[in-house]
Amino acid sequence: MTADYGLGIDLGTTHTAAAVLADGRVESARLGARRWEIPSAIFVKEDGGLLVGEAAERRGQDEPARLAREFKRRLGDPVPVIVGGVPLSTLTLTAKLLRYVLDTVTAQRSAPPAQVAITHPAHWGPYKRDQLDQAIRLADAGPVRLLSEPEAVARRHAAAGRVGPGETVAVYDLGGSSFDVAVIRRDGDEFTLLGTPEGVDQLGGGDFDEAVYAHVLDALGGVDLRAAEDPETAAALARLRRDCVEAKESLSFDTEVTVPVALPGRHTRVRINRSAFEALIALPVRDTLDATRRALRSAGIPPEDLAGILLAGGSSRIPLITSVLERELGRPVLTDSHPELSVALGAASTSARPFRGTPEAAVPAGPLPADPHAAGSPPVGAESIPDVSVSAGPVPTGGDASEISRRESAIVAPNGGPPTRTSPTEPARTGAVSPAGGGSPAARLGLSVRPAPKQDFTELRTPADPWAAVEAAEAEAARTAAAEAADAAALRAAAADSEVAGATVPVSPASGGVGEEHEPSTAVIRAGHATGTPYGRKALTARRRRTVTIAGVAVVAVAAAATGIVLSNLHDDNRASGAGPTAAPSSAVAGPAALPAQKLVIRTDTGGSMGSATWVTRIRTLDPVSGARQDLAGTEPGDTLPRWSNDRSRIALTHRDPDRTNAIYVMDRTGADRRLLVDDVSGGRVVWSPDDQRLAYVKKSQLFTIPAGGGEPTQLTTSNAPKDDPIWSADGRSIIYWAEEDGVRSLFALNVADPQEPGERITKADLGDAMDPAISPDGSQILFTRKIDSSNYDIWQIGADGSRPKAVTNDEAREMDPTWSPDGEWFAYVRGDLDHPKVYVERRDGSGEQPLTRGSDREGHPCWF
Repeated sequence: MTADYGLGIDLGTTHTAAAVLADGRVESARLGARRWEIPSAIFVKEDGGLLVGEAAERRGQDEPARLAREFKRRLGDPVPVIVGGVPLSTLTLTAKLLRYVLDTVTAQRSAPPAQVAITHPAHWGPYKRDQLDQAIRLADAGPVRLLSEPEAVARRHAAAGRVGPGETVAVYDLGGSSFDVAVIRRDGDEFTLLGTPEGVDQLGGGDFDEAVYAHVLDALGGVDLRAAEDPETAAALARLRRDCVEAKESLSFDTEVTVPVALPGRHTRVRINRSAFEALIALPVRDTLDATRRALRSAGIPPEDLAGILLAGGSSRIPLITSVLERELGRPVLTDSHPELSVALGAASTSARPFRGTPEAAVPAGPLPADPHAAGSPPVGAESIPDVSVSAGPVPTGGDASEISRRESAIVAPNGGPPTRTSPTEPARTGAVSPAGGGSPAARLGLSVRPAPKQDFTELRTPADPWAAVEAAEAEAARTAAAEAADAAALRAAAADSEVAGATVPVSPASGGVGEEHEPSTAVIRAGHATGTPYGRKALTARRRRTVTIAGVAVVAVAAAATGIVLSNLHDDNRASGAGPTAAPSSAVAGPAALPAQKLVIRTDTGGSMGSATWVTRIRTLDPVSGARQDLAGTEPGDTLPRWSNDRSRIALTHRDPDRTNAIYVMDRTGADRRLLVDDVSGGRVVWSPDDQRLAYVKKSQLFTIPAGGGEPTQLTTSNAPKDDPIWSADGRSIIYWAEEDGVRSLFALNVADPQEPGERITKADLGDAMDPAISPDGSQILFTRKIDSSNYDIWQIGADGSRPKAVTNDEAREMDPTWSPDGEWFAYVRGDLDHPKVYVERRDGSGEQPLTRGSDREGHPCWF
């Protein structure tokens, strides 16, 4: 069947992203295991199979001759790309990348999309767009709408209310290896390209990565790159290059970073501050500004007539970009929280627009002929689509030739036309193969699809799990272990303990967190695998080690669910068996729930050990999807323990003065209206009531509440028993906190209206010390920290009524400070001793564990709400 959702795809030069439109809401589709987008890369294995995206990039570090990248730049070049000795056209490579995206989203949604929209650079002419149409046909994508990238960005911002009717904007798109700028005017619900798009070829974030890498090598006094042929040196340089990329990204949020250097015989650190980085990239940024001015002149639009400048592309996050544009052009600069996803999100928003049937015709060199549907004809339905063949070339529409973003492409065969055979023995294939009315969008409209001829040497045989060799080794070990009777008994015990029928085997990268995947460069040296701990081989927690041992042969299928990436290895078999051209294989498993998009607030530590005179804290926001961090406006050194209000409009925090006294401050999320609420508090957390009208805190071992706007506090307790960590119940009637009885810290729920201390018991004394309670959004579950021994704390979960306590983490390190995501599907917490805290996330069932803190950074006290 075809699901009722639309799909937007941004086939980028260096990265590819996708988004879906479902139930009137646009959201990103996760293509990678750790990031929303994937590298636009294809790796050709020795057996002729292909790896796509992250898996391709990882394998390509060892065998760069088998890796194809940035082939979009050469789309239309008749000279094939030789990859691993195999000649592949840019059409084929583009089609395989597109097919991968379609299969991944189809697997996640359990059905192919009803409509697809694909973007292209605004400066592409008819030839390039015709080549893209041919790639779409090779991918067997069904009916597809084409629109320009700047229109997609403009539509994305218009949906957010940033671009009004009649307004003109400039779209500044700085990606990994290309820069484009165009001027767009909104006319009602249509967007018109004005003038000629401009750009700077071979310029993007990859160049900035190289600049940082070269800067570090220079700081080392030069490195003999001839030694890169040595495997150990090559691996160390590859790791250094990745650290330089991470440092560049961090400088968008930090003013200074340190790059660790671990070369054979040399271990040191190189410090880079933001001003030094900006000096390295000042000239290319100036080139993008000059291109923007050329685009404005071509459009006949002075800068002062722009409603704003819209940023897109991951590299547009760099603060220098915004400051230069605002200073030089004097217009507001607007950006999405994830500019690297703006194009895909904008494309998805157009995927619900109806298609028009159009006759086959070439695009004329001059003005386009009038569009017969431009006068407001109703959408063409299945019963009214003309019985004509639509070419792979751009579809003519009304308007000036510059309005390229309005062209649409429907890659279908004539209604009732002959099916296509790819070999004398192959059965005929059409899109209408499901007796239940499923199949591709073309099939549902009564059209037969013209698939590309079969090319055996490019058949996709990508494994379901992109972690490839590492996961395969772990799976083999798991299969061997599962054969033993003891493991079968462990499986039954684990199922009884966790009350979950299955288990997952999450694999987190050892060297970083979300947003770490980057594109290696082979311009100077051949990139290789980093030494040290490889992907998937980091020390597993006790829970994860047990899961690997007991999962047995099911680990392969579970790993596919954990990554959400399933490719069809037998497209022809699927079509012949009635699955439809874009249906997922029968073994497809639905993808994982995406990480929540809401930012956490966290505390970052620098200086000496926690509590020392040189310990310095500050508050930042952390985007769990991209890994981006940003100093929280209005905060000061010494701020700790931040808490969002429930409506996320305000933040309360505890501030630690140099004399080690503590006070509570409240401010708007923008940093405005920071004000002292109460001083001389315990140094513990402050929390909001469900209606955000009151705050709870502990002062001098007593529990208080106070109006959020200030006023007289209300004391709820009087005993001298130690107590702390208050949290409101979901209904606001109780405050859950820990109090010590007979030397054991237990959780209690204290009635706010009638505070009979200590309140209703939640955790039993025989469970041991329980602290840091966090109530789920629906109020039914409480996460808390359980002390195992002096250095080992785990995160546990218990019903709000005290029922069914169980562990959700089980690591030898200290774990504490859990916080629920707003949707209640994930939680974040801190792992590590007090002087080395790191933020982790995982699903509420204990699966999907992954670190958010990078490298040796010290981050703690995460708060989602």
